[in-house]
Amino acid sequence: MKNIEILAPAGSIESLYGALKLGADAVYVGANRFGARAFADNPSIEELEKALTYAHLREKKIYLTVNTLLRDRELENDLFPMIRPLYEAGLDACIVQDMGVLSFLHENFPDMELHASTQMTLFSGEEANLLKPYGVTRYVPARELTIEEICEARKQTDLEIEVFVHGALCYCYSGQCLMSQVIGGRSGNRGQCAQPCRFSYRTEYGDGYFLSTKDSCTLLQIPELVEAGIDSFKIEGRMKRMEYSAYMAHLYRKYTDYFLCHGKESFAELVQNHESELWRDYKHSQDLYNRGGFSNSFLFEKNKSNLVFAEKNGHYGTVVGSVSSYDKHSAHFQVLSDLHYQDVLEFRNEDGSQAYEYTVKEAAEKGDVVKTNVMPGSHIFAGQKIYRTKNAWLLDKIQKMVHEASDDYVLNGYFQGEKGKNAIFTVSGKGVSVSVEGAMVQEASKRPVTAEDIRVPLSKLGNTEYEWGKLEIDIEKDAFLPLGGLKELRRRGIEEWEKQAVGRRVARKEQIQKQFTELKCESQKMISVSNFAQLSTAVKIAKSDTLFHLKLEDMNPSEWKPAVMLLEGKRLAVSFPRVLRGEGKKAWEKIWETYGDVFSEEKVEAVIVNSHAMYLYAKKYWKSATLYADTNMYQENRWATETYHDFSILPSHQRVYGRIPVMVTESCVARTLGQCGKGEKQISIKTPKGDVFVVVNHCHYCYNTIYEQTPLKEKEMGIWTRLDFSFESEAEVRKVIQEWNF
Repeated sequence: MKNIEILAPAGSIESLYGALKLGADAVYVGANRFGARAFADNPSIEELEKALTYAHLREKKIYLTVNTLLRDRELENDLFPMIRPLYEAGLDACIVQDMGVLSFLHENFPDMELHASTQMTLFSGEEANLLKPYGVTRYVPARELTIEEICEARKQTDLEIEVFVHGALCYCYSGQCLMSQVIGGRSGNRGQCAQPCRFSYRTEYGDGYFLSTKDSCTLLQIPELVEAGIDSFKIEGRMKRMEYSAYMAHLYRKYTDYFLCHGKESFAELVQNHESELWRDYKHSQDLYNRGGFSNSFLFEKNKSNLVFAEKNGHYGTVVGSVSSYDKHSAHFQVLSDLHYQDVLEFRNEDGSQAYEYTVKEAAEKGDVVKTNVMPGSHIFAGQKIYRTKNAWLLDKIQKMVHEASDDYVLNGYFQGEKGKNAIFTVSGKGVSVSVEGAMVQEASKRPVTAEDIRVPLSKLGNTEYEWGKLEIDIEKDAFLPLGGLKELRRRGIEEWEKQAVGRRVARKEQIQKQFTELKCESQKMISVSNFAQLSTAVKIAKSDTLFHLKLEDMNPSEWKPAVMLLEGKRLAVSFPRVLRGEGKKAWEKIWETYGDVFSEEKVEAVIVNSHAMYLYAKKYWKSATLYADTNMYQENRWATETYHDFSILPSHQRVYGRIPVMVTESCVARTLGQCGKGEKQISIKTPKGDVFVVVNHCHYCYNTIYEQTPLKEKEMGIWTRLDFSFESEAEVRKVIQEWNF
């Protein structure tokens, strides 16, 4: 079997080095701009240049996250000068969301690999293949895919496939979330997500963290991941501490190698034995970070309810005891797992909130009975569970592992000094030898220099990542040279050797000035409807030149034929469900086979493209239809608009009225609330600050769309404008159309 890349998060320069030292084959990291984690302690360009040399000398890689949406000014003024020095230093790849950024980077840095981010919401290998002409060599599928879908994608493409195997899961399909922007103006697509999925929400069925997913862990499923043909195991966590990045890289490298070496049967024995080292390490990874325990991720989890933990947000910790007795000032509990000095423990109330927290002063072993003082007034009760939220011993252990990791690169040095000639210092390693010249070697008038005099300053490698294997000094007898310049000679020698050993690329001096296609835009109005009643009302009062868009994800299939008949002689546009994958896709294709023939080539004037999958269907069924991008096919810059034009996809219509879809989710709010199958088509959820959203269930295809409750109402119309109806009544539809004079 091929080797598998372990790809670790690096939210800081410390995390970058820690992960590479403990087993990561590559790291993904953001610069100070344009990455999806704007609030991480992202390294500077200079730090990344140095890190690239470090990584490449050890046959490791660094990928830069440029996975946000860029505006014209940023893309055309700022992106090129940011990427250029990293490209020249050997940057291995950029991870990209924005189609404009993708095209820009490919044209300006044509021999740099590009990876399609999970933010692109790609469901299949066929969709990913569309990006090959733009330099994409790898793609990250939507995190909601099952292992069976990954296996199918492997058959569809020869692109590398990178899959999230550990860490936090977004509740929304990545790249489809606008909730943070709507609530507080912090766009996740601009790297500033405020994590609204981690809020507590109020519903008529109770309060809780109904959008908060558990962290995933697939250590126990490594054989299935390898056999699926995945090229890179990706660990989430650029906002987490160095110890997390380093240790999770260590564990996934360790157990992937174990499987590749010992096989499936031996690995299964580790999984079946709950006292095995694998299970011990699994529990250690929970100590580092988990939310309500781990899920098996969408890859392996069959019950969607198991993916959400509604009781508590943040690090859940691990259970280390329960109260056996207590009084006003103290509590006794039996230790279920060894406790260490400086561990942080938390007594929790029945609802998961903190009752009391304290830091361990004396270590205790499993089985010991511990007495601890508690603050008067704390809610302590018999049977109360005690959680460890910081394992001080584990953190110390990881720090020690990183510190002791032997990764200094071994070089050989040779100094030659002949009187009457410049000193020469040669540095060699990795099959490369480089010489630099120093000061003139002279006849000594007093005390000549010795070999040891020269060796001392040349030996001092300080905080560098190098050590000398051999350091030979050849100095002519009775010679003299200034010793003060030897440190600089050593520095230059190593610097020149680095340039030769790791190689340097040469970038274009100036970025490409692209000629953009001029789009001829005639004024056009579109009305999008979600059911037949809305359409019937719209047709009665809207003007004859209106483009009527049927959102088939919402419409009952039995309404399709009456809708097409009602639109006879009028302009018809259609769109499919935004999520077309898995069992939902199978259900859709069965429905389409039964009812879809009403949407013939001559009936459909336009297709609203809301996913890469929708594009493939559009090209299959309607060769002559005009394609318009939906609002979720982002075109924040001219390069993106031009790139979509390559696919014959025109810009989206400006939504002047409509409820903004802030999330598209595979997890189901109704299921989490115990309402699945009970006829609840819509469920309202409210944030702590009073923002209200409405969850619409697309039960045929088993996904949700969460809408802002209050409709957007723009002040002015553009050239292409749109009224977008979701769950409005007929009276509301009539009123809106009349207000906008459609």
